[in-house]
Formats: sequence, structure tokens, C-alpha cells
Amino acid sequence: MHLLPQSEFRLDDGDAAVDLALPPGDVLVLSFADSDLAALAAAADGALSLRLASLRRLRHPLSVDLLVEKTVSKSRFVLLRCLGGLDYWRYGVEQA
Repeated sequence: MHLLPQSEFRLDDGDAAVDLALPPGDVLVLSFADSDLAALAAAADGALSLRLASLRRLRHPLSVDLLVEKTVSKSRFVLLRCLGGLDYWRYGVEQA
């Protein structure tokens, strides 16, 4: 008796890479929680340039690499709120 595979995994089945094209700013905030990002956007007073990004859009390694190269490396301060621990965004934490 042979068992047929239930599902097939391919490299191109995952999330597509995206370039958020965020310009560098004084403060960059990365979070999975949209409520965090919305609260910070509402509280921003304009004294510092604030950039916000959802970690949900950064699941592909190339997306992380583009953000690190274009935004993280040139920002003055980066706040990363990684709910759920390291395993939820391991590649991003290791690169940032």
C-alpha cells in the first residue's frame, strides 16, 4: 500500500517579498500589533520623524533585508515589539 502526499510544499508558495520603501526617520517602530502602530501614529507630535511598519508584511527574508538596508541602518532609534517571542520573527531579529 502506498500513501499519497496530502500536500505539496514549494519554495514559491510562501509570502511574496515586499519593499515597504520607508524612508529613514528619527524613530522606526516595528510591531505585529496594529493597535500599537495606530496609537503611536495618533500620539506623534511631529517633533521627530516617525516611521511605522507592521511585522506581518515582513515575513519574507528579502523584505527584511530591504527594510534593514534602506531604513533600519539609517534610523536613529528602532523599537521592535515582537509579540510571541523570537520564533515569530527570528530572521528579522537576527538581521536587525
